[in-house]
Amino acid sequence: MPLIRLKLNISPFITTDFTGKFVKSFLITANRELEEIFEDKKYPSPKPLRITPLLEEENEVPIYPKVINRPKPKDNPSPINIGGVYYVYLGYEQSLEPKINLAIAKLLGGVQLEYGNKVNVKLLEYERIENNVPKDFNSVKIYFISPAIFVDPFVKISQIEKDRAKRFIPFPPLIFSVNVYELFKDKYKRNIIRLSYSLVESHTVLNTVSRVWYYYDGKWLPGVIGYAKFFLRKNIHKYTKSAIRKILQNAIEMGVGSGRAAGFGFVKMKFD
Repeated sequence: MPLIRLKLNISPFITTDFTGKFVKSFLITANRELEEIFEDKKYPSPKPLRITPLLEEENEVPIYPKVINRPKPKDNPSPINIGGVYYVYLGYEQSLEPKINLAIAKLLGGVQLEYGNKVNVKLLEYERIENNVPKDFNSVKIYFISPAIFVDPFVKISQIEKDRAKRFIPFPPLIFSVNVYELFKDKYKRNIIRLSYSLVESHTVLNTVSRVWYYYDGKWLPGVIGYAKFFLRKNIHKYTKSAIRKILQNAIEMGVGSGRAAGFGFVKMKFD
């Protein structure tokens, strides 16, 4: 699936919300055909498009109100001043290429939208990102750049009614459940088991991830950031290894967990 990075110049505005919402807004302004994907709750899930929040130009740190490793905040967040050059990543299914190309063309000319005040967004440059999972690797570090909201695969496997219980332990079936469903819908249970067996967590994993409170639609909500290291179990079947590579590749391109089309679950990976 294509993954592109946009470099954007954005005129000043102030926000207290997750900046993925602003990214959705200017993409819809650039191409109204994207509105159904972003906003229609009846649109099939998982959605074929993912975005990121605004990312700082220098080091690609995501911009949003956050509180890390502290109790849930009681107060509203302090306003964030936006203005200048930022990056945004888009991942999407190939079938969306015409709609994405139209949005890019509009952004190259610049768009204006109402977001507290009139805000101008102009695309300075864009590039297609080629970041392929290596054929052979011993371990992988998964960096949760924007908050990850894990999806419990065992609810689906158990065929019980969905509940609102959240899961926060960085266990591969929780991290990649949406990716497995996207790739192996007909063999979901089997590949969740393969994933559970094949990626073994480092003993450091509970020290390298953090709980983050992010502010969205007037609420402080919990997610996971930081990184988790996993070792690929040796002597696994070549089909299983191929499936793991496909799952990781999908996660690089489309993100992990729920809310990917809102800017959540943006990950980067490092292989050894």
